[in-house]
Amino acid sequence: MENKILNNTDYKPEIFITTASTNLVHVNVTSPKSQHPQINAQFTVTRGIVHRVVVDQDFRLNQTELSTKGILISADEEVVVYGVNRELWSDDGYLALPTDVLGKEYYTVSYSPSYYYCEFAVIGVHNHTRVHIKLPNHPNITVHFRGHVYHENQWINVTINRFSTLEINSVGDLTGTHIISSKPVGVISGNKKTIVGHGKSRDHLTEMLLPVQAWGKNFATVPIPDRHVGDNFRFVASKDNTHVSVSGVIDGKPFTDNFVIQHAGGYVQKHYSSKLYSHVNSDQPMAVYQFSVTQTSHTDQADPSLITIPPIEQYAADYTFTTPEYSQGQYHNYFMFVVDSNQTAGLILDGKSLPQSQTYVHIPGTNLAAGYVNITAGTHSVSHLNPNTVIGGILFGKAGLESYGFPVGLLTQPVNSGCQAKAMTPGDEVDNDCDGEVDEEDCDGKEARVRCLPLITQQQRSALQLVRCRWFKVRKHTTVLRITTQLYSHRKKITFHGGDNDSDGKIDEDCSGAPLMSTGLAKELRFEVRMDSFCYSETNFYYSCASFSVCPDAEDYG
Repeated sequence: MENKILNNTDYKPEIFITTASTNLVHVNVTSPKSQHPQINAQFTVTRGIVHRVVVDQDFRLNQTELSTKGILISADEEVVVYGVNRELWSDDGYLALPTDVLGKEYYTVSYSPSYYYCEFAVIGVHNHTRVHIKLPNHPNITVHFRGHVYHENQWINVTINRFSTLEINSVGDLTGTHIISSKPVGVISGNKKTIVGHGKSRDHLTEMLLPVQAWGKNFATVPIPDRHVGDNFRFVASKDNTHVSVSGVIDGKPFTDNFVIQHAGGYVQKHYSSKLYSHVNSDQPMAVYQFSVTQTSHTDQADPSLITIPPIEQYAADYTFTTPEYSQGQYHNYFMFVVDSNQTAGLILDGKSLPQSQTYVHIPGTNLAAGYVNITAGTHSVSHLNPNTVIGGILFGKAGLESYGFPVGLLTQPVNSGCQAKAMTPGDEVDNDCDGEVDEEDCDGKEARVRCLPLITQQQRSALQLVRCRWFKVRKHTTVLRITTQLYSHRKKITFHGGDNDSDGKIDEDCSGAPLMSTGLAKELRFEVRMDSFCYSETNFYYSCASFSVCPDAEDYG
C-alpha cells in the first residue's frame, strides 16, 4: 500500500521468503499482469535460509486506484512469506497469507486520526470476483472512485480479476469497512503514516487481515517489550452486541476490563499498561489489534506499528521467520510468545532451550504463560519438545522513529464460519464438530461428534486392540499420526498387507525403506485421507507396518 516518501529517498518494498523444510524448495516470484515494471525471480530456499526480493516502487498502490499490481509467489513446498513496506522512518510489515486460507468476508482496521490517510487494499485471486465494500459509519469519510464520491455508510461495488489490486483511502477512519466478495480475496489494511498516542513522530501501519471465518473468541496479549508508554488496542466485532472481557496481571496485581461492542464492524479502543499480560475473551468472534505507541523521547526508541493478535484457536506448533532490515541499520528485535504454562520448559528457539533465567508471566484464570526474548537479526525457528504443544508468536522490532510487528504464523482455519457438525476426514484442517478447534487430539465427549469405526478386519482389529490413533497439528498443512499405546501384543510382529487405501496407485508403500521412528510420528501422512501403512518402533522392539484406517478428525477413536 501507499507509504510516505521523505527526502526523495529510494527505499523499496521487500518480500522475505523462507521455509521450515530441510529440502531445497524452489520458489518463483512473478508479476503476471504487470510488464513495466516486472518481477521474474527464481531461487531456492531451505530451513535457515531467507531470500529477499526487492520490489520496484511502482508496485506500491497510490491513493484510491484499481490496478493490476498483484504479485504471485509459488513454490514446490510450503514457504513463509513476509511483506515489508519500508521507507525512511516509515516502515511496517505483515505475514502474507496463502491463497487457500483467504475468505469472502472481512472488516478492515486503521488508526485515527489518520494524519495522512487510512487505507486498505483488496487483492484479486480469481477472475470475475464481485466485491461489495460498505464504508463504516465514521465522520469525514470521502472516497473518490471512478468519477463518484462515496461517504460513510455507502456501498462501493466493483468486479476484479486475478492479480487485480484495489486500494481505497480516506482521511476519515476506515476501521470496520465491511468487504464481501463472491470469491476469496486478500485484504491488506492500515495507514499511510500516522501518530499513535501523544508523541510527534509518525509511522506506516500495515497488516494482511484474517477473514472473518478465521476470527476467534480467545486471545492472549503480551506488552510491547522494554517500553513504558503503554499499548493501544482495537477490538473489532463481527456480530452485534459482542461482550468482551479482558483479564490479566500488571506487576502481579490483577486487572479486569469489560465492555460491549454494539455493532458488527464496530470497535472499542483501549490503552493498556506496558506491563499488562492478559487474556481476552468474547461471546462472539472478533479481531484484536495491538498498536505500538509513538515514541515520546530519544531514549524510548520505537514508533507506531500494527499487529494482529492471533486467536488462541489459531496457534500452531512451530514457526520459521526472519527479521526485516531497519532503514538506518538494525532493529532491536523481539520474539513475543504465549504457551501452556505447564510446557514452558520445552520451548525451543533455534534448536536450543530458552535459558533458565527466562521470565514467564502466568496469565490469571488461564493455563497460559507469556514472555519475550531478544533475538538477533536473521532467520529463526521456534518449536516445542512436545509436538502437541501450540505456541502463539509475534515478531516485533524497534529503532529510532521506526517499528514493525506481525504474527510469525498461525493456522488460519475456518473456526468461525457458521459451523454445522458433519462427518469427518482425518487431518482435513476443518472444525468438523464445531467446537472451535481444528483436528484436535483430545477426546471431549461432544455428542455432535461422528463416531469413527476402523475399517479393518476383525482379526486385524484384535491384533491391534491396544492401538488408539489421534491426529494433531505439527505445522500448517502437516498432519501426523501418533500411536498412544503399545503396538505389540506379546511382542508379536504385526504385518498386514492389502489395498491402496490412499488412492495413490501403490499398495503398502509407506514403510518401504523407512527408518526407525523412535518418536512414533509419521510425516508421510501429509494430505492423505488414509494411509496404506504406518511405520513405527518402540524401545527394544523392531519396526514393521500395519495397514488400517484411521479416525476422522482425530478425537473420535479412543
